[in-house]
Amino acid sequence: MTEQPGSAATDRSLSATRTPWLAINGLGLYVLLMYGITYYAISTAAPRMADTFGIGVSAVFGLLTVSLLLTAVVAPALGRWVDRVGSTKALLIGSVARAVALALMALAPDLWSFAAAFILVQMLGQLTEYDATFAVAVDLAQSDARKAMSQITLWGGLASTAFWPATAFLLQHMSWQHMLLVYAGLLAVVSVPIAAHAGHASVRHGERCKVASAEIADATLATPDPAPSPLVFSVLAAAFAFGGVAYTLPALMLPVLEGLGLGATAVVAGMLFGPAQTAGRFMDLLLGARVRALHVAILATAMLVFSLGVLWLGSSIAWMAMVFALLFGAGAGVSYVARGSVVLEIYGTQAYALWLGRLSSVRLVVSAASPFVLSLVLERLGAASVVAVCLGVALLSLGCFGWLAQRLR
Repeated sequence: MTEQPGSAATDRSLSATRTPWLAINGLGLYVLLMYGITYYAISTAAPRMADTFGIGVSAVFGLLTVSLLLTAVVAPALGRWVDRVGSTKALLIGSVARAVALALMALAPDLWSFAAAFILVQMLGQLTEYDATFAVAVDLAQSDARKAMSQITLWGGLASTAFWPATAFLLQHMSWQHMLLVYAGLLAVVSVPIAAHAGHASVRHGERCKVASAEIADATLATPDPAPSPLVFSVLAAAFAFGGVAYTLPALMLPVLEGLGLGATAVVAGMLFGPAQTAGRFMDLLLGARVRALHVAILATAMLVFSLGVLWLGSSIAWMAMVFALLFGAGAGVSYVARGSVVLEIYGTQAYALWLGRLSSVRLVVSAASPFVLSLVLERLGAASVVAVCLGVALLSLGCFGWLAQRLR
């Protein structure tokens, strides 16, 4: 007798695919800690670190650039390794390693030891930040993977809110070395257990989810047949690379807005960026699986283009700067989720971490080079030229995503 929709067997299949949301929200807290400690806290403490070793603050941030470039080289290999050993096991190993590396950074006796530990801490981001948790979300959530990714990024968006004031408070009462040891301990007692719990949830739910997904013929996670061509990946990488250049603008937002003659409005517009980013991620969470991931990426990039167009046309008008900040922030918020969900839509679950790692190679190179390039444009040609460059590359990104949506209909 053939099973009909709503039958006991189908209900069992749907029950088996029930997403362990406790583990997913745990991954959100995990990402919040990782970004808050290794990006916002270290950036805040950079002047203290520079004073300790007698170097300029720019040298500390130069180590960050070196870290990004080295990570770009190893990202595909790390992605292949994650697929081989399992996403949750890789996340657990990365958690332990990053806590240890952070402690080594705090205990570094000289500049070279500090530099090596700093670079290691940053490179381990490939195993402990969004790409890594997205891979775990795919394993745990299956058909709910896009919703899970949005949930994780909602938590991650709170990293600056939590760790800028927390770090400033700690630095008033202790050295940066003691602060890093406190944060290393926090990773050990919070992040490591979260990764372990995700592994436990994966063991309990992973295989049942895969079987159940096959039973209900979940087309959204099926690997496309035939597999996308190398041209598809090249255009996808270009889409995120061009967009990545434009999304670097927040690093220079205040000097650019001030250079456009906005004065005090620049600070207010900058303050709107964070809440708008969270709102964009919440919007993606509401959209869920009802809209194709590529269409969400197109929407996010269209908001980016429109926001930059508004700023370019009304560069000295205060209310237009506010519109820019809201639209730009919302588009940036959605783009974080889009990277993971678009790769999932195009390539499916097979070798997901590998494809995400390959894409990260391009993204990391862009992240390392873009601030320098845009700051050079700002210095030589002015703020309006920075906006024009960002608008141009955003249009190229939108064109690439549009081509992909047409090609992969």
